[in-house]
Amino acid sequence: MTLLGASIQSILAEEFARRPENPRARVLAAVEELVTGFGLQAVELFLDGIFLYPGVVDRALLDEVARLQQRLAFAVTAHLPYAWVDLSAANELTRRASVDAVVTAVKLSATIDVTSFALHATGPFGNEVAPGVAHPEQSLWVQLMLGGMDRSFTDLRDRVPGAPLAVETMEGFPFEWQAALVERHELGVCCDVAHLVVRGTDPVDFVGRWLPRIRQLHIHGVREHALGVNLKQRTDHRALGGPGELVDTDGLLRLLAARDFHGPVILENLSRADLEQSVRNLRQSARAAEPPD
Repeated sequence: MTLLGASIQSILAEEFARRPENPRARVLAAVEELVTGFGLQAVELFLDGIFLYPGVVDRALLDEVARLQQRLAFAVTAHLPYAWVDLSAANELTRRASVDAVVTAVKLSATIDVTSFALHATGPFGNEVAPGVAHPEQSLWVQLMLGGMDRSFTDLRDRVPGAPLAVETMEGFPFEWQAALVERHELGVCCDVAHLVVRGTDPVDFVGRWLPRIRQLHIHGVREHALGVNLKQRTDHRALGGPGELVDTDGLLRLLAARDFHGPVILENLSRADLEQSVRNLRQSARAAEPPD
């Protein structure tokens, strides 16, 4: 059975700045609320906090999350650091520092039973260079990025060999450009459904092709806005479901049920209100996807 879950950022992204007191307690309370309050079966941790809030997110806090996991029996996924991190950097100083950040995050969370680690293979620069390039062979920048990515995957496999790494599908850098590297390094896939929709890629088709490697899915709402005559833009990380929704949650959950997928589907919202709507709609789709008795 597919596990329904949410990122801890779905609560903390909005509320952490407004309620800064007792931050360690807030993190633990958010984890527990997602499981007991929202009734979810999986929680995704935000491991950028190790570097952005080092006085809050440390080994002691992650050990407390591990104890919560044992007490409440929920699955944990973890989003590896991506802020100011670039595993595809051709600049070796940047690339090695990025690998160090990822390795540090994996090792600090060692006491937690992590189902999969979501990994961004590119930094923000990947989203900048990709839209104007039809084929990777056309761009020296893309070729340099793929080389950096290849070296980073090698380093990660050497330094954290047992970590269940899952390369995330991004809205800017086409997954197919890095697919051969993912397969050669025997990495998993984190299918971000909304990122694929923003790119104009059919997520149901993608999941059908990549499911043997998919360790988890990210899901959030996507809306399309008119910017002018014949010009539209898609935005993600919105509440899931409702008028104008472009994500086919029903079709996706039916496919996962039919293929007997047992991994987590993680909501990535940025406010409590969006999360509440998303949980309702995701749970409704999950019930509709269940086979009849």
